Amino acid sequence: MNNASLRYLLKKLKDYLAIKTEMVNHQAIIRDVASGVDRSWIYYLMLLMASLIALLGLLTNSVAVVIGAMLISPLMGPIISSGLALTIGDLPLARRAFQTIAVSVILTLLVTALVSLLSPLKDPTAEILARVRPNIYDLFVAVLSGIVGAVALCTKRNYLITATGVAVATAVIPPLSVAGYGLGTGQIMLGLGGFLLFFTNFVAIVLTSDLVFFVMGFRASHAETVPYSARARWLVIAGVLLLISIPLVYTLVVDLKKVNTSKRIERVLKKNLNKGEISHLTGYTYAPRQGRLMVRATVNTVSFIEKKNQQQIEAELSDTLKQPVDLRLEQLLVASDKLPESGASPLIPGGGTAAPRLETAAELSARVGGVAAHAEKELADACAPFPVTDTRLVFNATGGGVQVTAILHRDYTLSADEQVLLTRTLERSLELPVALNIAVTPLFPAVKFADDGSLSTETTQKLALLRQLPGGPDGFRFIVEAPKGTHAKEIATVLRHLKQKLHLPEAAITAVKAPERRGTTDITLRILRRGEAP
Repeated sequence: MNNASLRYLLKKLKDYLAIKTEMVNHQAIIRDVASGVDRSWIYYLMLLMASLIALLGLLTNSVAVVIGAMLISPLMGPIISSGLALTIGDLPLARRAFQTIAVSVILTLLVTALVSLLSPLKDPTAEILARVRPNIYDLFVAVLSGIVGAVALCTKRNYLITATGVAVATAVIPPLSVAGYGLGTGQIMLGLGGFLLFFTNFVAIVLTSDLVFFVMGFRASHAETVPYSARARWLVIAGVLLLISIPLVYTLVVDLKKVNTSKRIERVLKKNLNKGEISHLTGYTYAPRQGRLMVRATVNTVSFIEKKNQQQIEAELSDTLKQPVDLRLEQLLVASDKLPESGASPLIPGGGTAAPRLETAAELSARVGGVAAHAEKELADACAPFPVTDTRLVFNATGGGVQVTAILHRDYTLSADEQVLLTRTLERSLELPVALNIAVTPLFPAVKFADDGSLSTETTQKLALLRQLPGGPDGFRFIVEAPKGTHAKEIATVLRHLKQKLHLPEAAITAVKAPERRGTTDITLRILRRGEAP
């Protein structure tokens, strides 16, 4: 296409838009849009009802209820008004619109956070999780919805139907309810994700409606007050665009990194586990946990994959991803040979059925040992950084459940909530009813010293896990117990290591005399939660 043809098409488009803009009643639309920012008790009642309906729909995982909240929400009015205010440079209208939006957002967050705090339903549902990670596609949806809404408002073509569709597509209230839910339940990152989705929709609608209003002939001359300068308006738009682009670009980069990581994991797993009729990868998941990447893979196999082979796969994953990887392989024994089409057994004349092969003692021991190791790893991850050892399983032949016993190395017992949480974790993992019994043993039964009087390598390695305490060291007390006759220099060495090497708060560290009934000559260290009885 040459320049003359391009100029001709641009002229025809300009003439067409000029004809259409003459049909737009600019002053009437400005009055209609300006009325959308009027705050009244009806507006706030509708807003609160919409936010509560959205929250209940999210908590009960009901799509229909969430859609109903989208249709009730009155928040689209102030958002469209702010877009028009930027177009015509009407500062009073912009101020009123943004004030209404700010008050609406704060009120919605407070109400939904309070209801979430009081609600017995606190687990995130699929509807909640779908609104905590906005990406570039959510921005595109909001941009297109803003264009459609502004065009429908200017032309009055099917406005009521179009406005309903725009409200459903952009959905500004459910993300705000997710943000309030995150605040009320203490899941701050989840709440931030919901607020980012709302902010993305809000900015995209404002800017695209601003563009549509400009194309439809709205200018600063239509403002009833002294118009805001064009330069100031462009600065506001550029600043908002920059503000929203930072988290969206970050999300895009993270998503691309996740896709790349997923492909690398899949490539390594398929390379090692897809072995013709011997084994086949059926699925995998991965998630970061305490500085390591936890990879779970399920595989159909005709024989159990040995531990050393699993470790080789784990090492290859770590080398490929350039980070430590823990591999959990869930193996399902299957038969690889196909049955004859006639249905007759090739092993027994006349098509009889062979008796099932019983597992050998070695195979049964390996299978139970694998389940026990899997259970111990689940418990260790849930109780981290405190080690879990000696995990044993006793299967109930009549009830179909399993009794799990283990030893937890820490200085305070499990709370009732922890007991329930660990039991549910094992039941989900083992897919069996679980009776859990965890005994507690001291984390540091004895502090050992080297020949030069410093702490031994074994002790310093054990003490390093104090850097990984859940919630940080501020929530714990550290009690150094020294038996009678202990040299003061040894006590000072322990205290110095805790304060200077591990940077534990000095106010949380206490040195006391060990009870005589303990019957040991070694210094011990006890780690208790604040408020926990010694």
